[in-house]
Amino acid sequence: MRILHVTDHYMPVLGGIETHVHGLAHRQAARGDDVTVLTSTRPDADGRHEDDRGPVRVVRERAIKRAVRSLPEDYDVVHAHISVAAPFTSPVAYRFSRRRLPVVVTVHSMWNTLRPVPAWHVDATGLRRARGVTWTAVSSVVADQVARQLPRGVGVGVLPNAVEASPRPRTPAPGGPVELLSTMRIARRKRPLHLLEIFAGLVESTAEPVRLTVVGDGPWRDRFDRLAQRMGLSDLVTVTGRVEPDEVFRRLHGADVYVAPAVLESFGLAALEARCVGLPVVGRAGSGMSSFVHDGVEGWLCPSDTAMVEQLRLLVEDHALRWQVSEHNRSTPSLLTWEHALDRHDMVYELAAERLGRRRLPTLLTWGGREPGR
Repeated sequence: MRILHVTDHYMPVLGGIETHVHGLAHRQAARGDDVTVLTSTRPDADGRHEDDRGPVRVVRERAIKRAVRSLPEDYDVVHAHISVAAPFTSPVAYRFSRRRLPVVVTVHSMWNTLRPVPAWHVDATGLRRARGVTWTAVSSVVADQVARQLPRGVGVGVLPNAVEASPRPRTPAPGGPVELLSTMRIARRKRPLHLLEIFAGLVESTAEPVRLTVVGDGPWRDRFDRLAQRMGLSDLVTVTGRVEPDEVFRRLHGADVYVAPAVLESFGLAALEARCVGLPVVGRAGSGMSSFVHDGVEGWLCPSDTAMVEQLRLLVEDHALRWQVSEHNRSTPSLLTWEHALDRHDMVYELAAERLGRRRLPTLLTWGGREPGR
């Protein structure tokens, strides 16, 4: 199958869309597909450098017309990945739809907070009303939001993200401080300062010793450090800065509870990694984490920060409860694997081709696994 992924967001930037599209493209190429990624991201963005060597062809181009003209017209599917706004991807995807190519659009971000900006953007680029476009989102929460902003009768399917995270060999035995961990880009949208306030509330509400590790870095790092100092939490909070994936998993293996304070979490890749490793996840309700966190099973999704403090207190003080959820997550594989994700993508690509009256796509489809979320 010849697949073109189009995205404003790609490596070397490290984020949810970037990580997912990179992983998806390389896994599709590894099974024999001819995969190209078209992106407006520079190869030296975010202080890193990507040499683009490997089985996936990467085309980096900021001029929309030149990008479209430079590419072939015989792709089996064009897969566009958009956030709230995608000034490069949306018009490119629209132009490919005009060529009568199957176009799949996946929305990776919450659309409800900036209404009607996302709908206005895809409408202005022509994509919102383009014929033959198959709309999807990374979770049922996002799919519902997107469907409300598309023309009546346009359905939105679910194409969930996936992770490759092996469970740790054992759950750490109780003893010493309870280790809380959060992996995030320390930026406003992820609510890092609210995380500190939640942690401060936990410290005040329990006599059990607790510690917090934040794995990551970002533009709000200085604000985070200053607030931790003012709150008197500096000795209890560690910020690792940006680390490589192996170090992220090493930290996860030694932690007890994963904390996810963001309310605009369209899916939650980092939280899913923590769940697969074997950590209970405590986050906010109404997020895409509802695809894989169910209260009392994989963790808890709370209606407020105050409720998060109370749930964390219960987990910190109730060793048996923490052990029970940890062991469930460690021993029960998640359905959100890359094998399942590739199957789901094949199904949607096939649907997009059928809608244009095209022949079946040149790939051997497998249909294993059940559909999560929707």
